[in-house]
Amino acid sequence: MMTKMTFKSALGITLFSSMLTISGAVNAAGPDPRSLGTFKDWNAYTWVEGGQKVCYMLSRPTKSLPTNVRRGDIYMMVTYRPKSRSKEEVSHITGYTYKNKSVVDVTIDKRKFKLATDNDVAWVPEGESDAKLIKAMRGGSRMIVKGTSSRGTLTTDTYSLQGFTAAHKQIRKSCS
Repeated sequence: MMTKMTFKSALGITLFSSMLTISGAVNAAGPDPRSLGTFKDWNAYTWVEGGQKVCYMLSRPTKSLPTNVRRGDIYMMVTYRPKSRSKEEVSHITGYTYKNKSVVDVTIDKRKFKLATDNDVAWVPEGESDAKLIKAMRGGSRMIVKGTSSRGTLTTDTYSLQGFTAAHKQIRKSCS
């Protein structure tokens, strides 16, 4: 059975990760992403993928624990593809490989969510609603993401949700 993650792993996440490198290298599959603005702790971008406009927003954690472990890029992202069957997708890139068949716990204020994992990405499981998580993010002030690495290390990433709603409105406006 093909899941959202298969598509994300094969195309979206790989390309977004390439664009987010410290050097700012150009993605070979298309033009540079264009900034739609910075909204407090969230940044919004657009680009063209396969002739279709795609918008996304992302933020990096304000705090990551434990501090004594080496990790790659860490960020939370919402991708908006208005022409896709699943228009909005939330994903967390963790900077390490998750423990096989593990889940990630997300807490937004007092609301709790579970994300599925594959390699270094966590996402809303197939059959569940990204919209519920996005709604909580829009109404929340802080988000905590807890996951376990393939080595058994529990990590906790804390995100500010300040600016989330404005960035979300911008990506929907720009890609509609």
